[in-house]
Amino acid sequence: MTNANRWKPRITPRAAAVGVVALAGITLAASWAAIALAAPAKPAGAGVTGMTDMAGMHGTAYDFTTLDNAKDLTFNQLLGINNEGVIAGYFGSGAAGHPNKGYLLPAPYGQGGYTGENFPGSAQTQVTGLNDNGATVGFWSSMDTASQVDNNFGFYKLADGSFHTVNFPTGDNAIPPVNQLLGVNDHDVAVGFYTNGAGNNRGYSYDIGTGTFTRVLVPGYPAGSAGPSLTAAAINDNGDIAGYYTNKAGVTVSFLDYAHGPFRTLPLFPGSTATTALGVNDHDEVVGTYTDGTGSSATMHGFTWTPGGGYTSVDDPSGAGTTTINGVNNEGDLVGFYTDSAGNTDGFLATPAHQTTLTVNLMPMPQGSVIVTPAAGGQDVIQVSAFGLTPGSAHTVLLFGNPIGTLTADGTGQASASFTVGGIPATARVKILDGGPGTSVIAQTAPLTNGDSGPYQLQALEPGFPQGSPQGQATITYDPSAQTITVTLTASGVSPGPHAAHIHIGSCQSQGPVQYMLKDFVANGNGVINHETRTVTGVTSVMLTGGWYLNLHQGDMSNIVSNGQPTISFRPLLCANI
Repeated sequence: MTNANRWKPRITPRAAAVGVVALAGITLAASWAAIALAAPAKPAGAGVTGMTDMAGMHGTAYDFTTLDNAKDLTFNQLLGINNEGVIAGYFGSGAAGHPNKGYLLPAPYGQGGYTGENFPGSAQTQVTGLNDNGATVGFWSSMDTASQVDNNFGFYKLADGSFHTVNFPTGDNAIPPVNQLLGVNDHDVAVGFYTNGAGNNRGYSYDIGTGTFTRVLVPGYPAGSAGPSLTAAAINDNGDIAGYYTNKAGVTVSFLDYAHGPFRTLPLFPGSTATTALGVNDHDEVVGTYTDGTGSSATMHGFTWTPGGGYTSVDDPSGAGTTTINGVNNEGDLVGFYTDSAGNTDGFLATPAHQTTLTVNLMPMPQGSVIVTPAAGGQDVIQVSAFGLTPGSAHTVLLFGNPIGTLTADGTGQASASFTVGGIPATARVKILDGGPGTSVIAQTAPLTNGDSGPYQLQALEPGFPQGSPQGQATITYDPSAQTITVTLTASGVSPGPHAAHIHIGSCQSQGPVQYMLKDFVANGNGVINHETRTVTGVTSVMLTGGWYLNLHQGDMSNIVSNGQPTISFRPLLCANI
């Protein structure tokens, strides 16, 4: 529930290096056989994007939501989240004429929920941390200069709305002074740092109730030594403090200083050149950012670390290589920011994804309707509309056993055509064949009644089975931690033998390309598929949220596609929207 940002003083936005902080330089054609989904783009002017999912290196998966205050869609950073889901952050890059402006945002995170929080009389304010009792902390400046060499003063605000400035008592301050509070726990103990005259950070805790300052120090340095440059970035309700310091080799490393235990230096994230802890919750889950590479080739990635599980890499899918995680609450919800493809800094919320199970009834295909309209000269017009056909396929239409025309499906499996006939015989049905004359009937209406225009519903047929007999049910489970989709299917009234099955993009009504392939389901000699299960691995896209459908096809995997295009055997037998 507490956090810190990462900045470097006296520099321009996005040029920041990890390890030093100040308010002025804040930074930080698809084939039918298979297709992968890209992460959704942020609509122009949008404050909230759609959610996407990405798994960490230890299997933790998150749903990501971009949250940007509409007052400035070019620069937002989310810095803390408490156990009630209230988020602290700010907008504005800190450049001259583009000042930082703090805010709070409670769930459900609509634009109307943003509440400005700025130190009275300040030119700039960042809200960096908050607890569950209504207290917030951060820092403010009386300046907004073109050089971005601005003073910083720590502050806390109580639930009664009163603001208070906090500056560590020292005669050795940077010029201009830099002092920030970055996190606060439910016991109203805050943590932060000041920068001394030599440009080194000195971390400390501050008890709001007693007004007591306590330095946070790295053990093992000579007696009387101030130790390395250190930032105390976050504190949990146990009093454990997380942050980062520069070790003797000049590398930024993270620490967790237990209130009733040792000072623990965390190892570097594997392969990284710097690891910066910025937040911690009551379970001692530490979050922050790590750096891969150096110089212009350096990339930033978020991380979580737990005492028992070690590191997990976490990148917002819209900002891979530019992700910073600043805050974490006891539910494991993360907040931070990333740089998007347009160069904007966007805030994000990442919530742990949970296993989702959905049970759906499978509709027999194709479906549709027939309408009869009287025409001049004793003729009738029969309008046939259908969906669930093989995309691009052509089907002979019969009336009373006689061909009356061809129904051709478009690229989504939909078809519509009108046929003029010279009167409708009694008990006549409209029938759709699986191709040209002589192929099997795949759908038909009830007998048409003279003078009744309908609509008459099409009922799917499977050769050798009674009308309307294809039916089934599927249970679909998405496990983001295991990165799997499991489909368990039961069906009857389908032709014996193997049947291909896929999860597609689109819907049963408007078919789209294949997203995930399943191993063929096999119907026995009675046309029954009995509770068979198939599993897809390596799933990193959000599932069971709409825009997907499950198809059981007429043919098997070997014959439903030819040269990247669907064959007539691609025709869906059973379908369900997810």
